[in-house]
Formats: sequence, C-alpha cells, structure tokens
Amino acid sequence: MESSSLSLAQSYVKEAQRAAKSSWFSKPEWDVAAPYWDRAANAYKTARRYEEAIDSYAKAGEAYVKANSLYLAGDAYRNAAALAEKHLEDHTHAINHYCRASDLFRSQGSAVDKSAAMLETAARVCEGVDGSRAIQLYEGALAIYESEDRGRVAVPTYKRLTAYLIEKNRLSEAADVQARLGDVCQQINNRPELVKSYLAAIVIALAFGDAVEAGKKRDAFGQCVAFVRSNEGTIANAMVEAYAAGDQAQFDALARDQTTTFLDGAVARLAARIRVPGAGRAAQPGHADVVDDDDDDDGLL
Repeated sequence: MESSSLSLAQSYVKEAQRAAKSSWFSKPEWDVAAPYWDRAANAYKTARRYEEAIDSYAKAGEAYVKANSLYLAGDAYRNAAALAEKHLEDHTHAINHYCRASDLFRSQGSAVDKSAAMLETAARVCEGVDGSRAIQLYEGALAIYESEDRGRVAVPTYKRLTAYLIEKNRLSEAADVQARLGDVCQQINNRPELVKSYLAAIVIALAFGDAVEAGKKRDAFGQCVAFVRSNEGTIANAMVEAYAAGDQAQFDALARDQTTTFLDGAVARLAARIRVPGAGRAAQPGHADVVDDDDDDDGLL
C-alpha cells in the first residue's frame, strides 16, 4: 500500500512540475499544477512520507495562490501545518504554516472565522515553545474577531487566552482580557457570560494584589445594571470589601460560593488561592481579635 502510494505521489509530482513549467510558447498552468501538488501530498501522506507531504501541500498552496484560489491555498497550508504538528512535532513549520493559512483565509474574504481559528491553533502549538508569541497569536485571533464583529464566536478564545495568562502569571493582562470579554458580551447581549466575565476580572485583579484596580473595575462594571443585579455583582462587591478589610474568612466563604466556583476553572482555582493583606487583623464577629504580623502573605500563596 505504501509503495503504491509513493509511486502515485511521484507521478503526481511529475504532472505538477510539467504544468508549472513555462516556455517561449506557454505559461505555467497553476490551476492545473495546484491540484496535482495536492494529490501528491495526499499520496505521500498515505505512504507516511510526511516531509514530502508537507512540502507538496506548501507547493500546492503557492500554486493555488498564483491561480487566485485563496481558500484552497489556505486549506493546503492548513493541511501542511497539521502534518508538521502531529507527525513530525515540527513546531516552527506548524506555526508558520498555520499563520500563512490564516493570512490566506483572511484575504479570501469569506473565511474570517477560519482565519482567526488558524491563529488560535498556532497559539496553542506555540504555548510550550514561546509564551510571548503564543499570547500575540491569541491576540491576533481576537483582533480578527473584533474587527469583523464576530464577538459571539470569540468568547471561547477570550477564555483560553485568560487561562493561559493565568498559567503564565500575567494576571494584570488576564484581568483586562476578562473585562474586554465582558464588554463584548454586553454588545452581543450574552448576559450569563457578561456577569461571569466581570466577576472574573475582579477576582484576577485581587489575585494580582491590586485592590485599587479591582475597586476601579467594580465601579466601572457597576454602570451595567445586569451586573449590579446579579449574584456575580453581589459576590464581586463583597470580595472587594472583604479584601480591603483583611477578612480572610469572609473572602474564603465568597471564594467557595457556588457563583464563584461556577467560573471557568482557572479563575475559580485562583479565587481559592487568594490571601488578603492583613488577614486576621480585623475582628471577626464572635471571635477574639487575632494579630498577624506577617505582611508577606498578600495576594497569592
């Protein structure tokens, strides 16, 4: 099977090369060459000759570009990227091919969602290789969604970027991403995600140890009636107050509240780890005052 597929692939390569040749009397027939490169790539893949398959998909992509078939060109680069990622673990080529596919889908005009999805896929591949570039790629995907008013489709991408920023301990940026998500949800009238996003933004700001920013966000989000009237709004306000008062017990109770635990996993886990500044200094109802002289437990453990 592999031997016959390899022979077939080589025959397709010859046809593609023949169609792509130019002479005094003829021009390259890119619309003929491109499908042959595509067929060669598929045959190489069946033969498990993955490097040749990736190269053939890339050549198919460029031939489709020259034939002005940008969607098919994007598909060819997407296939090349997927093979590089899955079979060769070649992250560099996978990321580059996904980005090329994104550019082509965007240029094609009617495949905006696919264009953003390619950047997000590239970001996931990049996470274990180059964290800063992964974040840039996620932001690139969001920029496409935002510029095309595709906020409804972008919601999961905002969440994935938030989770990754939390993982990388870039909490200030994560809080801002959640605030942006809340604004998008307000535009698309997605109330459940809106109130969760605003609460998440405040939780993350507190986890960063920035009580001032958390208070500013609470006040800004307070302009949204849906948030003020929601359980999330009530919890957010109480969290800011408990944090300011140094009331660890109250804060922990709020972190364990079902409203908080129903946030996305990364945010809910973050809430459970927060240690308020001066915890124990405030008198608790029914308890004797406890003095905590350790000022190093502010924020996260």
